[in-house]
Amino acid sequence: MAVTVHVVGSLMIDRVLRVRELPRAGQTVAARGIRTLPGGKGANQAAAAALAGARVRFCGRTGAEGRFIVDELAARGVDVACVRSDDPVAGSAAVMVEDSGQNAIVIAPESNARLERADVEAFLASAAPGDLLLVQNECAQLEWTLEFAARAGLRTWLNAAPADAALAKLGLETLAGLVVNENEAHALSGHEDPRTALGALAGRLTRGSVVVTLGPGGAIAWVGGHMLEFRGHRVNALDTVGCGDAFVGTMVAALAEGAPLDLAIRRGNAAGALAAMREGALPSLPTRSAVDSLLGSLER
Repeated sequence: MAVTVHVVGSLMIDRVLRVRELPRAGQTVAARGIRTLPGGKGANQAAAAALAGARVRFCGRTGAEGRFIVDELAARGVDVACVRSDDPVAGSAAVMVEDSGQNAIVIAPESNARLERADVEAFLASAAPGDLLLVQNECAQLEWTLEFAARAGLRTWLNAAPADAALAKLGLETLAGLVVNENEAHALSGHEDPRTALGALAGRLTRGSVVVTLGPGGAIAWVGGHMLEFRGHRVNALDTVGCGDAFVGTMVAALAEGAPLDLAIRRGNAAGALAAMREGALPSLPTRSAVDSLLGSLER
């Protein structure tokens, strides 16, 4: 029987600028256009999980101008009853996307940094032991949330993004799983080689699994004392913003259904590839049927 996915995460107003090339330090470039889109790692991952078929609840905080993000989550089937939209300033992100699809992002956490402990406690009070909790590093109360979830018997997956000095010191012993990209794996482990970083991070989790995403290169994972490798998918990338969130949300949705981690990662890989073919973060997230179709075409 599938369990519920509870997400404590960020909501960001994404202001996306399309540029020919990302600017270098000290350089000014002209954008060809700007769009305002719903985003935030927490919101993106919650939406991805819901689109993949999971039962998803969300806890976060935004301002009145970010209410449209909450509406977008609700439209995708996410339970948003525990989202507050009373903050004076919503979180936002400046997202630059170059013609190759690569991106650079600057976030202003604002409302996400003012998420209160009481909000999280009330949100998780109705979670059942064995349910899945998904968290990132764009909100306040992360360390306390991990401790509370462990006491409540939840299986917690941490997407350690963005990686910073405080996160490097965070205890990971209670996690069911950790998922990071190559840059985050380097920041948390001190090792540039993803496979070396994977082994080092696995040593910090006593019971959990570690997944390192490699973009178009797929992913590697440490499961039960062994490293597994997963090939990526070649696609014509339009915009890589949100690809990692598509991977994480879809993977966790599969885990919520009881799928083994290797199958969950394959579904995440497919979702990330599909997201790269559309513009934006939350708007680019694929449906369950789209993921099924891509995986089915590979099997034929």
